[in-house]
Amino acid sequence: MPLNKQYIIGVDGGGTKTRAVIGTKEGEVLAYIDGEGTNIKSTPTNEVRQQIKQLLECLMQKVGTTKNDVSTIFLCVAGGDRQEDLIRWKRWIGLIFPATSCRIIITNDAVAALTSGTFTQEGLVVIAGTGSIVYAVQQNHLVSRAGGWGYLLGDEGSGYSIGQEALRTITRNYDAYGLYEDAFTEAVLERLALTDPTGIITLIYEHSQPRVCMASIASTVLLLATQNNDIAKRIVDHAVFHLVQLLQMMFKKEPQVKSFPIVICGGLFKNGYFVQCFQEKLQQATIYNRIILPEVPPAIGAFINGLFSEGIQMTGALQETVKETWISIKNSNGGI
Repeated sequence: MPLNKQYIIGVDGGGTKTRAVIGTKEGEVLAYIDGEGTNIKSTPTNEVRQQIKQLLECLMQKVGTTKNDVSTIFLCVAGGDRQEDLIRWKRWIGLIFPATSCRIIITNDAVAALTSGTFTQEGLVVIAGTGSIVYAVQQNHLVSRAGGWGYLLGDEGSGYSIGQEALRTITRNYDAYGLYEDAFTEAVLERLALTDPTGIITLIYEHSQPRVCMASIASTVLLLATQNNDIAKRIVDHAVFHLVQLLQMMFKKEPQVKSFPIVICGGLFKNGYFVQCFQEKLQQATIYNRIILPEVPPAIGAFINGLFSEGIQMTGALQETVKETWISIKNSNGGI
C-alpha cells in the first residue's frame, strides 16, 4: 500500500463517456471506472456534478483509499480550458478534494488525448468522437485550437455531424419521394428502433441527450460505408474532409506545428475504414505527417499529465510501467 499522498487520479471527460483512473507516482495504474459524459454544454450541470462525484468516490473505493491519500487529480474535460467552465469545475472538485491537501488541475480533454499518443505534453491531436477538435500544444505550454465550437456552431467531422447528416438525408428523401425502403434508411431506422422517418422528430426533440443520440448513429453509417453503401461513403467522406480542413486551418495559423506527428483519437478513429479515409484525404492535401494511434486511452494521458505535474520525468521504464499495468487492469476487466 502506497504511503499517504502517493495516489494520482486522471480523468478524461467527453460528451459520451467519462473515464477515471488511479495510480501511483511510480506509474502503476491500479484501477479505472467508466461513467456517462461530463460535457456541461450538453448535459445539465447538476447531473455532471453528481456524476463526477460518484465516479471519483467509486474509484477510490476500488483501491481502498480516501481523498486524504490523493496528491494530484488531473481532469481533462470537454471545455475544461474555458475560464467560466474552469471556475465551475474547480469549485466542484474542490468540494471533494480540498485544495489545501490535493493538487487540482483542470484542462481541455484534448490534452489527455494528445498525451495518450505522445507520452509528452507537446504535440498535435485530432479528435473525432461525439464532437471534434484539432488541438496543438507547443513549448512553454502554448496552446492553439481549430474547431471545438460545439454541436450548434461546429463539430465538423464528428460522430454528431455524421449522425445529423444521416438523418437529414433520410428526411430529405422522405420529403421528396415518400419512400424509405433503401438499405441506408432501413439500417439507420433499425438502429434507432423506429419504423418510419416520421418518428425521428419525437425521438430527437424529446430525447434527454439528442446530441449523444445522433452521434450514436455514426457507427451504423461507418458499417454501411464498409459495405460499400454509396450514401454512407459520401457522408463519411464529407466528415473526413472537414477534419482535414481543420488541420489545414491549424497549419495556416501555427506553421510551427506543421512537422508535428498527428495523434488521432476519439471513437471514429477506432474504425479502420474511417482511419483509412482520413489518411487518404491527408495525402490528397499533401499532408504527410506521421500518424500516431495511441496504445493507451486518453484517461491514461490524463494520469500521465498528473505525473508530470508532480515533477516526475517520463522515462522509458516509466512508460512501460504505465502501459503494462494499464493493459493488465484492462484485461482483468474483460478488455473494456
